[in-house]
Amino acid sequence: MMRFVFAAMAMLALAACQPTLKTIDKDDPWKSLYPWNHSWKEVQKLPSGVEYVVIRKGDGTGGFPSPADRVEVHYDGRFAKNGEQFDASYGGDTITFGLDGVIPGWTEGLQKMQPGDEFMFWIPWKMAYGEEGRGPIGPKADLMFRVELFNVIAAVVADTAAWAKVTPWPTDSPDIVRKSSGLEYLIVESGPESGPLPGDRDFVYVHMEGRLEDGSTIGSTYEDQAPLRFPIADLTPGWTELVKLMRPGDHWMVRMPAHLMYADEGDGRIPPGATVIYEVRLADVIVIDPPPDDLAAPQPTK
Repeated sequence: MMRFVFAAMAMLALAACQPTLKTIDKDDPWKSLYPWNHSWKEVQKLPSGVEYVVIRKGDGTGGFPSPADRVEVHYDGRFAKNGEQFDASYGGDTITFGLDGVIPGWTEGLQKMQPGDEFMFWIPWKMAYGEEGRGPIGPKADLMFRVELFNVIAAVVADTAAWAKVTPWPTDSPDIVRKSSGLEYLIVESGPESGPLPGDRDFVYVHMEGRLEDGSTIGSTYEDQAPLRFPIADLTPGWTELVKLMRPGDHWMVRMPAHLMYADEGDGRIPPGATVIYEVRLADVIVIDPPPDDLAAPQPTK
């Protein structure tokens, strides 16, 4: 019993010694938060050694980003040892990037934020640029960042539930749409009916993953998170038929038999005579009307 009492008294004494941030200058939080004090009561500490203070909270309705997501931010980065700025986006456009493509301290720390939040981070060198550093950031440099999170752009990933429904492909299911050409598809999700149906001269932006019937993957856009752009005029007969049936926002599982693609010749990772099952999401349609002088020019509208 006495050990418990002494332990509780020690914790209270430690808490009483921790300084409290009375106010944070939200227009210039560096005035309040530099130099960093690891003993501030307001400091949140992560197991990796990353620390942060909440400058302001948003409305709390947005989601927390995952490492696979993209985020839109403003930031101001400075050296923890002297407060010298080495990089910033303020004064220009916001920056959008994949959360798994930055320093580990950012990947971990920004997962604690929601859109509208503004944090100040202290990031130890092991969670920043390590022993060697990079560019203007020297070896073993501890860093501080002011970060405002504006938007989280959810990653496009393979739909495991949809793949489970079509593995193996259920040709006889009443949910499967079968075309006379041999093309078959299952509608997972439909976009707005007001969206345009692609025509022969149009361009489409597509997220996709293709798998052979043995389950091996032959291609996917999910790793890079960038849809592929196709001129419909250059597609195989099966893909031409497919995308002309779809509207932006449509998400389908598709069985593409060999005779609608590369038949007995194959192509790259698609063996001769192979049937491919695709997960296809039509991201956008670039309508070309009247015909353009240069078909390589169009850009996505979204």
